[in-house]
Amino acid sequence: MKFNQIKTPALIVDLEAMESNLRGMANFFADRPCKLRPHFKNHKAPLLARKQVRAGAIGMTCATTREAEILVEHGITSILIANEIAGQEKAEHVADLSRRASVMVCVDNCHSIRDLAVAHRNRRVPAEVLIDIDIGLNRCGVAPGQAVLDLARYALDQSLTVRGIMGYDGHLQAMPPSPERDEAVRHGSKSIVESATLLEGIGIPAPIRSTGGTGTYAVSGGYSGITEIQAGSYLLMDDIYANRGAPFRRSLTVLATVISTRGREHAVLDCGVKAISGERGLPALKDLPGAHLTALHAEHAIIKTDPNYPPLTPGQKVEVWVHYGDATVNLHSRMYGVCHGEVTEIIPIER
Repeated sequence: MKFNQIKTPALIVDLEAMESNLRGMANFFADRPCKLRPHFKNHKAPLLARKQVRAGAIGMTCATTREAEILVEHGITSILIANEIAGQEKAEHVADLSRRASVMVCVDNCHSIRDLAVAHRNRRVPAEVLIDIDIGLNRCGVAPGQAVLDLARYALDQSLTVRGIMGYDGHLQAMPPSPERDEAVRHGSKSIVESATLLEGIGIPAPIRSTGGTGTYAVSGGYSGITEIQAGSYLLMDDIYANRGAPFRRSLTVLATVISTRGREHAVLDCGVKAISGERGLPALKDLPGAHLTALHAEHAIIKTDPNYPPLTPGQKVEVWVHYGDATVNLHSRMYGVCHGEVTEIIPIER
């Protein structure tokens, strides 16, 4: 299929840029004690997850039991659910998956531990958990220190296996690199390593110390004692990370068609918030320096063109850089992998 034959709106992946990102991150971790466990929620594509594992990733990170199920179904054998789960139904889902793969879950409360213990005990499979600590995001996680010891002891009392510590520095991911930001990343990594040391001091092995993302991987991935990084956005790259200095190539766009114009300066595309995310900022247009997007409606994108720039015409196809990858990918069922003007791969997205 030729690029211009794709029906719009459609999610496009520049395969050359994506492969460059894959190699770049793999090379960073190749000779380090810390390894990569990429986050599946960014692309939700099993084909891409398998590419990441073949490139050296030790497994996958995900956010939900449904994502963990997709990964297990596609042969990924080591999975971290980097999120709390609540309720017996989800605990039973994890227990069922644990029959087929190593599925670790983050915990920060006794209720979740009890639910996991009952579900796994009923199915006679081991339950693996990481203690989630808050390193500044102020979302989930217990405070470093005594709360870590108390929760780990309770997990052991409930016959769960404690595998280590997780702390996510999400509040630092989209910050531009700076000495202040890097020091904050190291401070969070230090809290994770110290919490793992506390556990080991009372005889609880904590081999896994998990943190980081696309914005901070180079700092936390080089911090002594951190064992794995959860970076995900690096593979497809969106404008949020690109604009903050992450050293990867943007590869993800939405292809749209101009469906209406008014004079030289006004044009409308056939992609709105049902095809591209706008909640963290309006997307930019690719290869159209004299035009910019001013609004996203449900099915429409409004473009303003500079007076001296060639006007857009109905039927013309336009690529829109994806500003926030996670939320945009979630709107589509496939990506079109493009190389040198040809669609060479159609990548299913699982939801």
